[in-house]
Amino acid sequence: MNRSRDGVPLGGERDDLSARGEELRNMFNRARAFTEELLRENERLRFRVAGLTREMEQTAGKVPAAASDSVAQLSARVRALEEERDDLLGRFREVEAMNRDVAARHQEIEAQNNHLANLYVASYQLHATLNFGEVLDTVKEILINLIGAEAFAILWVDERNGDLKREAIQGMGSSVPEKIRTERGPLQRAAAGEPFYADPLPDPLSVDVRNPIACVPLKIGTRVIGVIAIYRLLQQKERFQPLDFELFTLLAGHASTALFSSKLYERSEKKLSELQGFLDLLTAPSP
Repeated sequence: MNRSRDGVPLGGERDDLSARGEELRNMFNRARAFTEELLRENERLRFRVAGLTREMEQTAGKVPAAASDSVAQLSARVRALEEERDDLLGRFREVEAMNRDVAARHQEIEAQNNHLANLYVASYQLHATLNFGEVLDTVKEILINLIGAEAFAILWVDERNGDLKREAIQGMGSSVPEKIRTERGPLQRAAAGEPFYADPLPDPLSVDVRNPIACVPLKIGTRVIGVIAIYRLLQQKERFQPLDFELFTLLAGHASTALFSSKLYERSEKKLSELQGFLDLLTAPSP
């Protein structure tokens, strides 16, 4: 630094020092202002942090209650949906059971209709001929195909003594005699006009001619003209069904009429043939 002889700075140097001092003051002022601004910003941030902390504390106190209410509502909704589901499942099971019942009933009705249709056809066949042998064959087909009988006999009532005469048998071999006395048992009851059905069925291996498992009287009005005696059913049939009894009733009426008519026709044809032969002898020219 240049000084005068008296040790006092020269004029140019004084100006330079003043400028540098002013610059330092300005720098300190700016530093102080910046520091004050930092302090104010720090204070503002502290207040902001404190406010956020209070908000978080308040929010933390409210969230569990709201969440609890929401969970309770959702739980109630889930329970309601589960109850609705159980109710729908119950209704579905009821409808499914009803459908099964309707389907089973439909099959039963269809089977009955088929049986009745078959019986109608068989009844038509019974009355389609006046040949006694053909009528017997038709009755046998009905007993086998509709009733499910494996062993049976068609017996005719002898008008003179009330005994039963064998007209046709099936599955019995020669175990049925030509004539059976109706002293007691199911055959006697059937000959008197009372049907008989065994329940439960006896051992199918043992067949007693005088003790059939079913006896159906064949009647014209109140007069018994014959008896259908069933001794054994087919292997796949364990017992009589309700429809069988209806078939027995219908069969007894139609079969008795057809058998009686064909029997009378056969007798009349025989007598007519005998009379015709006698007339031919009377009218023949003498040699």
